[in-house]
Amino acid sequence: MYTYFFLAVLFFSCSQKDINKTGKKSHSPKVVTVYPTTDTLPENLLRFYVQFSKSMKTINNLENIKLLNEKGDEIKGAIFNNVYELWDSEQRQLTLILDPARVKSGLIANETLGRALEPNKHFQLKIEKAEDIYGNQLKEAFVKDFLVKKADTIMPNIHNWTVIPPKSNGKSPLQIIFPQVLDRLSLFNQIRLYDDTKKQIIEGKIEVINQEKEWRFIPKKKWKKGAYTLLINSRLEDPAGNNLNGLFDHQIGSLKSDQEGKVLELKITIHQ
Repeated sequence: MYTYFFLAVLFFSCSQKDINKTGKKSHSPKVVTVYPTTDTLPENLLRFYVQFSKSMKTINNLENIKLLNEKGDEIKGAIFNNVYELWDSEQRQLTLILDPARVKSGLIANETLGRALEPNKHFQLKIEKAEDIYGNQLKEAFVKDFLVKKADTIMPNIHNWTVIPPKSNGKSPLQIIFPQVLDRLSLFNQIRLYDDTKKQIIEGKIEVINQEKEWRFIPKKKWKKGAYTLLINSRLEDPAGNNLNGLFDHQIGSLKSDQEGKVLELKITIHQ
């Protein structure tokens, strides 16, 4: 009985460490990563993904996220102010869009204001005062420093990918190495692996590593010898919004296909 009482007291005491004076969980959230993770980005960059350690409040965050120039001044109107913030289902990843009207040439905002990012200059993305769902605030601001290079005007091409098949009878990852950085969310959503009949999806886990230049697939079951098919939606993008069908900043009539979202195929054979 005394043992039970002691354990109950200990559990209650430990639990209270996770609760602050206002009854909220006390551990402060933090920014885990900002994607793209590379520190050199194109001037026509279209979006950032901000990952937090905890589920966050999904309103009034954009006013506390700023894009700063080399002087530390905020670039007004750089981040597109959506009516609703773009969060994932767990409220841990926030998508920030750089105003497409400034990124895409030929539009009024682009011609009058220009792109927010300029090549050969340093910039900062500064995130502060964000709160988790319990009201706990970031303890300190998170800053991503990066250098801007010239616009990325090369569309992704599956024929430039290096595919490394795994060995059979194991769970080593199927690897795809890209010659350029690709959009992280696209790599999770726009590539699927099927058997050779394209009727049965292969279940497994996707990993994106090496600064979004490598895609890995770890199967739920051991690999079997034979043929497989990678189905890649042409909407798969790079960070500048260029996809497998054409450039984000494309001219009329320059798209490879008039079918947006056309599915492309890559054949893979596991011999060993």
